[in-house]
Amino acid sequence: MKNLIFICLIFLPLTITAQERKMWNYPIKLGSEEWRVTSYAEKVEKSQPPKELIKSWDTETLFQYCVDYPFNHVTLMFNNPNDGFKRMYEQSSVWQEYVQRKDALGVFIRYFEDRPYKRQFEMSNIEVRNDELMTLYYLEKLVSETDFALHLYSLDKKKLANTILQSHQSKKDFPDEFIGFHYNSSLVALLKIFESEQALSPQNEITLTKFRKKTGNEYFVDDGMDSEIITKAFNYINK
Repeated sequence: MKNLIFICLIFLPLTITAQERKMWNYPIKLGSEEWRVTSYAEKVEKSQPPKELIKSWDTETLFQYCVDYPFNHVTLMFNNPNDGFKRMYEQSSVWQEYVQRKDALGVFIRYFEDRPYKRQFEMSNIEVRNDELMTLYYLEKLVSETDFALHLYSLDKKKLANTILQSHQSKKDFPDEFIGFHYNSSLVALLKIFESEQALSPQNEITLTKFRKKTGNEYFVDDGMDSEIITKAFNYINK
């Protein structure tokens, strides 16, 4: 028994140290005085966790760092939110690592399933609700503006398409809340999945390029293309 206690006392500090190595906080908080006086380039640099630490995190933990990434808001600082998201993504080591993870899709789908829009709009805490709604939006942008879908097998792409389709259908229940680009983001994500599967040709009426051109970089809703994309999604998922 004494030997067991001795062994535990030896390895306990090592366990604590290993746990501590996995803990990390973004050093500059959005909206803080330090954030205000620090240059943009320095803020970006300080907001990248050490590479070895990122590799040590499981995907759930990594995803939480993506959700908390201080520069997510850059997405909405551009006239075109697609360009804004790409700017944010290109400077984020956590989002780029997340896209490479084999189990990223499972984390993605669970986040959507755990946050149905009906529950979102019943929340009394508006700040939490807005944060979660924006994360759902960022995830749709992740699909449409990165190679996220390209890393998936065909069956997984259908699972992803189904998740995005259900999200889009749910938006229709809240027309005053989802307007313009926040409504169209799910449609564009679906088009990106179709294109990754070569399920669209330049002759199709609903290519990604044509949709963006017709909707003014996704700010305006086109009911005709909306219906076409939804029909295409149903056919693609059930094929």
